[in-house]
Amino acid sequence: MSFDPGTSDEVYLTLAPNPDALAQARRLLDLYAQQSGMPEERADDVVQAAGELMAVGGRAHHVLGVAMRDEPGQLSVLVDLAGPVVVDVSDEAEGLLNGLSSQWGWRQLPGCTQVWCDVAKDPSEA
Repeated sequence: MSFDPGTSDEVYLTLAPNPDALAQARRLLDLYAQQSGMPEERADDVVQAAGELMAVGGRAHHVLGVAMRDEPGQLSVLVDLAGPVVVDVSDEAEGLLNGLSSQWGWRQLPGCTQVWCDVAKDPSEA
């Protein structure tokens, strides 16, 4: 995992437990990806991958926050989830994440589950 949560150039958005907050997070991801030099279509891929990360575990998880980091050649996205320690990724979601990102995964931390992905800026490097 290339995501380093202690890096000063990350952007972190704390989310309230409501559907509007998820929509705001998606808009922020789209803007951040485009400002990082991604074409609009590739920024859409970042938003879709992040949406899949936000949905792992179904209704059992509440999205606490979303972090983004612009790295050479890729954008890293990290989603903090509250809820059970089981991460349930459907076959369809796993296929989408494998297709949209160069790598993805999750880890358990005290108080939350973190799911993350790295999306290549150039789709040919995904």
